[in-house]
Amino acid sequence: MDDEVQQRGRALVAVVQCFVDSDVIPKSELSTRSWLVDGRIQPDAAFTTWVASHADTVYWGKTLSTWEDEATAGWPGWRCPL
Repeated sequence: MDDEVQQRGRALVAVVQCFVDSDVIPKSELSTRSWLVDGRIQPDAAFTTWVASHADTVYWGKTLSTWEDEATAGWPGWRCPL
């Protein structure tokens, strides 16, 4: 169970990093985030809160939750498709 939780967490970070790297999330939304340090995600409690509040937000035709599910299913081979 812990492995699955860790895998999900790593996949989620990879998805959001993909969005950051591909400018999918507006820079104005990222400018004050404690979890984004020099363009890299450093997960913290604020990251967890941000993810929870954006779970149903659609990015490139799919919700963040769907992206997370797909990345988790393909982990560790998932790569950013953007």
